[in-house]
Amino acid sequence: MKMNELKLVYFSPTGTTRKVIMEAARSIDLKSVSHDFSVYKEKKPVLKFADNDFALFAAPVYGGRIPRLFTEYLENISGNHTPAAIIVTYGCRAYDDALLELKETVESHGFKVIGAAAFPVEHSLYPLAGARRPNKSDLKIIGEYGIELNRRIRKADSFDSFEIQVPGNSPYKKYSKNSLFPGVDVSLCTECKSCAKACPAGAISMKDPKKTDKKKCIGCMKCVRSCRQNARAANPLKLRPLEWYLKKKCQSDKKEEIFL
Repeated sequence: MKMNELKLVYFSPTGTTRKVIMEAARSIDLKSVSHDFSVYKEKKPVLKFADNDFALFAAPVYGGRIPRLFTEYLENISGNHTPAAIIVTYGCRAYDDALLELKETVESHGFKVIGAAAFPVEHSLYPLAGARRPNKSDLKIIGEYGIELNRRIRKADSFDSFEIQVPGNSPYKKYSKNSLFPGVDVSLCTECKSCAKACPAGAISMKDPKKTDKKKCIGCMKCVRSCRQNARAANPLKLRPLEWYLKKKCQSDKKEEIFL
């Protein structure tokens, strides 16, 4: 089958998932178009992909699930028996039901999954877990995943025969309650609004960037990473117990898992 374009659809508040999907995409010999949903969009776009497009979806794992905000964007994306591959990135604990959830979600919208992968990366809340991952060795494996996907779409006349099985349970884990709302040190905040512009959930007021809507905040820490004044940080009283838990549960030597 003659393929048209590579459609990259991803959610990457801290940039790690973007790094992974771009590394895989480098090995796929198609012109690519990116749809980055970690940039706030007041109106969620409607996207329709053709049967000769190839879609690559990627998202981080939050508490064993795909971020709810990303699934809301996926509701407006549809394929026409469009071949697709999926990627989840996780902070060296476990990806639980996230890969299965992403697979079933995209398949329910007209895509045919021909490859799936889970890649361990540096934890966004506890950077000592998986520190500096993906490293050089990880990137090589991610690139090899892209090479195999490229081989599949180049050789296959039809994608009906692919039946990819991935770990996970249905019903999925319940979404964990977000309690890590980044606070603001008003003595450091210059009201530059970089945090408000960065927030993928639109949870920070442009008029008063010292305010955060806790109902919208997803705890992705993008605002913390974007603040040059170091005025934003998670509550240390809530973060410390989580770090202790993650220290016990996360294994920095986790291996990639690829399903083809």
